[in-house]
Amino acid sequence: MEWKPDRLLVLILLYVILSGFMFWLPIIRGLFDGPTYTWSGWMGLGGSGIGGQYWLLLILVSLMTSIVILGWRGAQKPFHWLLLTWFILLVIESGSWFFSSEKVHFKGDTLGLDFSLEKIIFPFDVFFLVLTCLWIIRDKRSTSPFQSPSWKRLNRNLLIVFFCFFPIQLVLLRFFDNNRIFDQIGVILTIFQWILLNLSFYPWQSRKPQKSPSRRS
Repeated sequence: MEWKPDRLLVLILLYVILSGFMFWLPIIRGLFDGPTYTWSGWMGLGGSGIGGQYWLLLILVSLMTSIVILGWRGAQKPFHWLLLTWFILLVIESGSWFFSSEKVHFKGDTLGLDFSLEKIIFPFDVFFLVLTCLWIIRDKRSTSPFQSPSWKRLNRNLLIVFFCFFPIQLVLLRFFDNNRIFDQIGVILTIFQWILLNLSFYPWQSRKPQKSPSRRS
């Protein structure tokens, strides 16, 4: 039987996906919007386009994408350490907000979003860090045989669609950035693209029933 993520791992990876929106969006918009797009993020990172600390944002996104790819494709080494590192970084970030007297807001001018984060995110990050530690301990103790999930046609097709989004985003975000509607469509596509990347590596199970071995009479 092929490997399939257990419920706890699925829950943890879903939270990684949720936390990843705030990193994936500035990576894509900084690349395609250019210097007209100003972004800010983890621990005071910020810049315009691909300037500022964009290089460090690339490192964080590389870490995050490695986690989701390895997580959906068998959760083998070095997944455990990468996952633990990611949640420690999240706790450090949200902890600095939680214990700070300054208010932190998540602002998305394109979609008209603006809400406070400083007292909300930290408890969730700590909770999922604890869940991650519990899952790692349980997984390390597991002695069940491992069979790598197969790469199916659905995985390939979803990944192709993921890459097809890039030229569309370039047109919408670079050449129609002054049009609010097209800008919003570009942002929504970017959010959906991040979800699509995860679906591309999800270990889909075949719906075709396996034939039982024939018996000799």
